[in-house]
Amino acid sequence: MQCIVLFGIQGSGKGTQAKRLSEALGYSHINMGDLLRDHVARNTKLGSKVEDIISVGALVDDHVIFDLLESILQDHVDGIIFDGFPRTIVQADYLVHYFEVQEVYFLDLSEEEAIKRISSRRVCPECAANYNIFSKKPKVDGVCDVCGTQLEMRADDTPEAIHRRFEQYFEQTHQLIDYFEDLGLLYKVNAARSEQEIFEDIRDHLSKKGY
Repeated sequence: MQCIVLFGIQGSGKGTQAKRLSEALGYSHINMGDLLRDHVARNTKLGSKVEDIISVGALVDDHVIFDLLESILQDHVDGIIFDGFPRTIVQADYLVHYFEVQEVYFLDLSEEEAIKRISSRRVCPECAANYNIFSKKPKVDGVCDVCGTQLEMRADDTPEAIHRRFEQYFEQTHQLIDYFEDLGLLYKVNAARSEQEIFEDIRDHLSKKGY
């Protein structure tokens, strides 16, 4: 199955760009973090297993990620936009073994800017719509445009969890830059620009590749 990967430090805009790309290409958008948080919210067996891990910003075991991924894959989709996967070299090996990787986009953003973005994120606990108090404000302060529910910070966006996720990113995920570069799949994107500029950059690159 064909796939496109977006990765980068937390707050780099992976989810936003993945959603736009999935709509533009007709691909399925798979956000591993959202899938895990959904299991936690529904108090499933998996959710109970990973809740404490997620809340402190640690990475879930590779085999748990693989089981979750295989449980939701559908053969009939045209392709997949992976957002938040892979996060380790083991996961990257799994990806290139089981999928036809078209392109990998590294959204390059400084740690300082990432912290600013993460601390300004808000989410609707009812419909899961995402906002940013600086760049994507709701029409009414603190209230979801879609369903009118009071917005909240993500439970894993506490300063302690953010710090732990950054540690994990630089210890493990950052290695994927060299990994995918060696395979000739990596394209670096300046993620400090506007949402539209980033999207246009990625779409232009995909067009030049014939996608």
